[in-house]
Amino acid sequence: MSSTIDRPPPAQHGGTALPPIGLWWPMLEGPLRREILENLDAPLRTVVVRRILELCEADAGVPRTPVRLDENERAYIAGWMHAVDWS
Repeated sequence: MSSTIDRPPPAQHGGTALPPIGLWWPMLEGPLRREILENLDAPLRTVVVRRILELCEADAGVPRTPVRLDENERAYIAGWMHAVDWS
């Protein structure tokens, strides 16, 4: 049994896939992380997407369409939150 879900094809994902979350989530600043955690289903603000791309040194420009976390990214964050709560 796997804890990840297959990514939808690019057409369903809107073609706005972010770099792998395992690269940028640990480096993302606390205020931006908290903003994402407030509503995991909300579209990410342009400034957040731009910062994610900067952290990953991605050459891609900021997409014009709204960027949302996919199911795998939300699952990663849920696992991260669970691991952090183990104190």
